[in-house]
Parts: sequence; C-alpha cells; structure tokens
Amino acid sequence: MWDQIKASFKHSVTILWARVVALAGLLLMAAQSLLQDPNVASAIQSLLQPKLVPYYVIAIGLITELARRRTV
Repeated sequence: MWDQIKASFKHSVTILWARVVALAGLLLMAAQSLLQDPNVASAIQSLLQPKLVPYYVIAIGLITELARRRTV
C-alpha cells in the first residue's frame, strides 16, 4: 500500500508537498463564506495570530526547499 501511495506522487516529496499546499488552498477557498462570520473569524484569529503569518510563510518556504533538495 505504501508503495502505491509513493508511486502516486512519483516518489517525490516535492510533488506531495505541492499537493498538500494546493489542498489547503482549496479548503480555505471552500470555507471562505464560513470565515466571513465574525464569530468564526475571531476564533481563527485567536488561534492563528496575524502577527505570526510571516513565520508561517517562511516555514512553508523552508519545507518546500527541504522537500526539493531531498528529491533532487
């Protein structure tokens, strides 16, 4: 089973990571109307503090580079 999963990503961590990021984007897009509710928005902002967003972007970039280096 694990071999089939790895084969679906062509044995590439980079492709796996790209699909995870794309899926996260699709989920955020699908939940956009839910995120406009003030109660939900304030709950999310308390969990994902806006001042930490640059660090999240840096982490995504580092994971992307590590995945790419691993499969070169």
